[in-house]
Amino acid sequence: MDFINNMLRNAYAKGFKTLNEADCYQILRRIGIKTPQIKTAAANDDIGKTLKDFPGEKIVIKILSEKTLHKTDKGGVKICTKDKAEQTFKAMAAAFPEAKSFMLTEFIDYPPFALGREILLGARLDEAFGPVITLGFGGTDSEYFAKNLKEEVRTALTAALNADFDSFIENSLLWRYAGGKARGGKPQISKAALSETLQKLAGLMLHFSPLNKNAEFFIEEFEINPLCAGGGKLTALDGVLRFKKAEFAKSGHAVTERGLQSLLNPKSAAVIGVSGKKMNMGRIILNNIIKAGFNKENLFVIKAGEREIDGVKCVPDFNSLPQKIDALILSVPAGSAVQTLRDCAQSGKVNGVVLISGGIGEKEGSAGLDLELKEIIKEGKKTNPDFTLNGSNSLGLVSNPSNFNSLFIPTEKFTPPLGFNPSLAPSAFISQSGAFMLASLGKTEHVKPLYAVMTGNQQDATVTDYAKYLIKENKIKLLMLYIEGLKQNEGEALRQAVSQAKKQGIKTLIYMAGRTPSGQKAVMGHTASIAGNYFTAKKILSQAGAFMAENLEEFEDLCQSLSFCAGKEFKNNKVFMLSNAGFETSAMADSVKADSQLNPAAPEDELKNEIASILARYGLSSLADVRNPLDVTPMCPDAAALEVMRAAVKSGQYGAVLFCTVPVSPAIKTLEAEDPSFLKEFAAAAREYNIPAFASVSAGARYDYYRKTGQENGLPVFDHADKAVKIIEKLLKNN
Repeated sequence: MDFINNMLRNAYAKGFKTLNEADCYQILRRIGIKTPQIKTAAANDDIGKTLKDFPGEKIVIKILSEKTLHKTDKGGVKICTKDKAEQTFKAMAAAFPEAKSFMLTEFIDYPPFALGREILLGARLDEAFGPVITLGFGGTDSEYFAKNLKEEVRTALTAALNADFDSFIENSLLWRYAGGKARGGKPQISKAALSETLQKLAGLMLHFSPLNKNAEFFIEEFEINPLCAGGGKLTALDGVLRFKKAEFAKSGHAVTERGLQSLLNPKSAAVIGVSGKKMNMGRIILNNIIKAGFNKENLFVIKAGEREIDGVKCVPDFNSLPQKIDALILSVPAGSAVQTLRDCAQSGKVNGVVLISGGIGEKEGSAGLDLELKEIIKEGKKTNPDFTLNGSNSLGLVSNPSNFNSLFIPTEKFTPPLGFNPSLAPSAFISQSGAFMLASLGKTEHVKPLYAVMTGNQQDATVTDYAKYLIKENKIKLLMLYIEGLKQNEGEALRQAVSQAKKQGIKTLIYMAGRTPSGQKAVMGHTASIAGNYFTAKKILSQAGAFMAENLEEFEDLCQSLSFCAGKEFKNNKVFMLSNAGFETSAMADSVKADSQLNPAAPEDELKNEIASILARYGLSSLADVRNPLDVTPMCPDAAALEVMRAAVKSGQYGAVLFCTVPVSPAIKTLEAEDPSFLKEFAAAAREYNIPAFASVSAGARYDYYRKTGQENGLPVFDHADKAVKIIEKLLKNN
């Protein structure tokens, strides 16, 4: 690597931050990636003798310029026969007077228009994830593919030394063509050869990255396009490299497990900013803590001149606290929040602080306050290593293990997620946005996370810090995260956490905002986020095992589905589906694509006969044939449908079951006055046999009670059959 470092050093000394193609070829050959034979020539050189050194009848002439990176688009690449080379060379020298030199390149003959022969192999230094490798279709149409086709034309992977390159290749769309997997296709390269090339590029990127503390330079981007595949060999036919002087970020504040535990499971707490005369934000928080059942003996209000407020003892300042406090809720205006936090930090009497105050670091002109706040946190950790800040701009947190609700939202406006639903898997919800969490939990009130934390601006504790702690604690089966931005190197830490969670049987559900330039700008103005590259995050975190929600509605659908299914593995990809309406049966069948992970397999003989017998006993044989999806018609009563679903569940033939209904039929009980029980009993049967189960109720608000009955018993209930199929498909894909 010393040779490459010297190349970068020399280029940097000349004022360059890019390398020309000839230099890129030298680097590629140094790391063991094949390139064509090349020679460089000045504009006035006689290239006649040079041509004799190249094999074949053709030659490629390219301009060499650190300023013109896309040479083909500018006419800076010409392919000609050797007898026309001198004439072509002179014409190019005249057309590009700024080019000080040119490159004569061996012509590599290959069919350029066959998918999979031209590969785009790239690497870049991502602020959150570190060195990242990307793989996709290459050639002159690579930008068109990326812009106009599905994002599956590209895929990304962290360049970690232990990265699973074989799986990365296998799961890329490119490999379908380069590996000869497509119909009529022939393999252009072996997986081993492509994997070896990826590893070589990854090794280069790791060396010239912040992960190497001795690095003098960082490679910001290295793109090889195309990397030609043919005859079992890979040859790089172009290269672009950008680099910069190494700048290592200062290490952040260490967040201790004890500090996070104090916030997540407080045994003692205090509130500052409480009014003794009116119901201000601080007093709403105090009352919410009391209503949640927190022990008043371990709860304090910091307020001079008052003995008690709402039955809670007041003390004049931090030093007057009779004991060390686990969690302080700091609810004062931004202008006084910094000084208040400084007093708190200097006292050493508090472990965790939930800073409600907003406007610090997220508004123009508040950068100074942000820096001052971070300096206070740093000093506070010197006094007390467990001193940890949640916020600023935090809406609060809810801890069910501690009966603690510090949200500043009145309970008449929002029902806090207190309590435990035994029908659902234990979960935790960590969100940068308080509003996102309230909106999601407000629509899925049956979901009661053990912990619900709004991190706000993350000036200290981050979403990733909480994720790592909760995974290590290993008390949950589902971790839900809302992320607006990842700080430097935080993405790689989150990837490792998600991967570890999957090993422990913990499902991770993530919604990441800022997936477009305008979206990134919006979230950066909301909670002072560092909005990262959504494509990179989605690909890498998905590969680690996370469910990445495509939109807000899907997040809520996956939230309720995973809350029920976490801890239940799909034993296979076969799904039994039943409805009492023909259009729903058709919708379910139409939603299963030819290449779907979901298999609507027909019932095997024993189950088929059992279902036929059930239908016969209820007089439905003349109305319904046994198939999958099964249409039992509106004449099917609850008892018959339940028997059929129980038979499918206990048969062991299916990995999941789906019941869809149009609830208007008089044959079934679906109104509150009818005391409906089918969905409750269906959910119980699924739990008994530990099988994922789903339902759909296609109707309006009149049947909300029916839906709620199923949801409260842990059953994911959707509005439409096709939506249910789509969610099951996603769960199976990431099983």
